[in-house]
Amino acid sequence: MFERFTTQARQTVRLALSEARVLGASRIGAEHLLLGLAHGRSGPAADALRAAGLDAPGIRKLAAVQPDAAPLDADSLALLGIDLDQVTRAAEAAFGPGALDRPARPEPAASTRARMTAESREAMALALRLAQTRHDKEISSGHLLAGIIDQGNNGALRLLAAADVDPAALRADTVRRMATAA
Repeated sequence: MFERFTTQARQTVRLALSEARVLGASRIGAEHLLLGLAHGRSGPAADALRAAGLDAPGIRKLAAVQPDAAPLDADSLALLGIDLDQVTRAAEAAFGPGALDRPARPEPAASTRARMTAESREAMALALRLAQTRHDKEISSGHLLAGIIDQGNNGALRLLAAADVDPAALRADTVRRMATAA
């Protein structure tokens, strides 16, 4: 599939890998692909994101505050005999105030291979399907953004919601830009 990617779409994936590492993620998620798309200087995805008021620094800021997992449930932990307040006090005594509030930052992987989450792989598959449906010979940044949005539930869509951006309107604008660029 990657052989059908435009240079810009390949660059998006490379930037997504870089963004995942900066944010401390071990794999590339749809939110990292969105960040990679926002780095673009031009093209349907970059232009549509900019028109929606989004840029890479703004999306990165939103991504940094999005929780990776559900918060700890004190009642469920109590059933197991774990007192969350006691654990929190001990962690803060050892590591400082708010120690459990900060996300752990794994060491960046030494490999430059892009390991992707299931949601980012599905977004790429949807981008390919859109290109096939439109009889496009290549997969562009616009196809990638539409694929991310078409997935229906992923980290990128949560970031768009946090930015008060309507995914359907963003997709429509992206597809319109793809049609005028062809």
